[in-house]
Amino acid sequence: MRTIIYTGKGGVGKTSLAAATALASAAHGHRTLVMSTDSAHSLGDSLQVSLGRDPTKVTDRLWGQEIDVLAEMERHWAEISNYLTALLQSQGVEEITAKEVVVIPGMELIAALLLLERYEREKSWDVAIVDTAPTADTLRLLSFPDAVQWYFDRFFKLEKRMMKVARPTVGRLMRTPLPSDRFFESLEDLYLRFRRVRNMLSDPDRTSVRLVLNPERMVITETQRAYTYLCLFGLPIEMLVVNRVFSDQLDGKFFEQALAEQKANLGLIEEYFGGVPMRRSPRYPHEVLGLERLRRLGTDVFDAEDPTRIFARAQPVRFFSRSGKKYVKIELPFAGEEALEVSSRGDTLYVKVGWYRRTLLLPYAYIGAKLGKAVFSGGSLLIEFLPSKEVPQHAS
Repeated sequence: MRTIIYTGKGGVGKTSLAAATALASAAHGHRTLVMSTDSAHSLGDSLQVSLGRDPTKVTDRLWGQEIDVLAEMERHWAEISNYLTALLQSQGVEEITAKEVVVIPGMELIAALLLLERYEREKSWDVAIVDTAPTADTLRLLSFPDAVQWYFDRFFKLEKRMMKVARPTVGRLMRTPLPSDRFFESLEDLYLRFRRVRNMLSDPDRTSVRLVLNPERMVITETQRAYTYLCLFGLPIEMLVVNRVFSDQLDGKFFEQALAEQKANLGLIEEYFGGVPMRRSPRYPHEVLGLERLRRLGTDVFDAEDPTRIFARAQPVRFFSRSGKKYVKIELPFAGEEALEVSSRGDTLYVKVGWYRRTLLLPYAYIGAKLGKAVFSGGSLLIEFLPSKEVPQHAS
């Protein structure tokens, strides 16, 4: 199953682009599911179709689904949900409130990831397109499989053994309920499914992330941060879609200033995200609602191409550690052997190779580290960051 995840800052048009891509995918003959993980569901509004918690047929070869997290918990995680609810009730929380509290923020995306794992295992669809919540929530939750694996590798087996001992002894004297064997079995099943989810998300032949942004400075900055963390988690960024771009043919003093600002911002996007395939979609004089307008949007972005094809597999930026040092590897395939300049200030890394410039926001773990060597070879730039106690041998 081919999975395409659309993410970006709230309000940039992710839902419209996900729906437009899904319609174009179905038109190319793929059995396609478009799924919304945003708790403020608007996918049905965009398609002008009433969607539910189960896949609903929209057109020939296209289905839509809006995640109902309470239904998914009852359906798939009843044992876990019931225990957490009982735990809260034992502490004096009223039953209805307890049931609501166990639904942690972002559970829609967690439920969607597990549904995607199930759909792929069952070969339900050729293509699944995911419309996600705004960027910050998505980034935290796309890393959730890694967090689950870390917990299980270190604590799960120990806790399971401890509960077996505690249940017939101290458990009889406690008012707080202890988790049952079925609870741990449910957790273990979730763990195995999340491992498959992690493999699915990091495989560029199966999954792609497409970042949606508008040519506005605040949106560009948040997209930079999203780009950095998606690279950090090893998720394949396949494309940027710059949405709501004004036509150059607009006249008048108002549009003269707006077009000048847009041109500058489009230049920044090229500088910040060079090497990532980029598409543009126009600013329309109307809302993009309904199948006809969504089809037009799909055509404007992808023309007659199959929108589900893999437009790029390369990972343009990689973050990794080795022997106590951190590294950033940046692909610069079009840069020549000109003078190289590398510097950092705060959370920003500045790179210049001849006339080619890149500006990259760094993960928090890199902030404060000293720049070491920077080596450009074979179209790749490798930058070394030293622990603060070390003195760099080379600063450029």
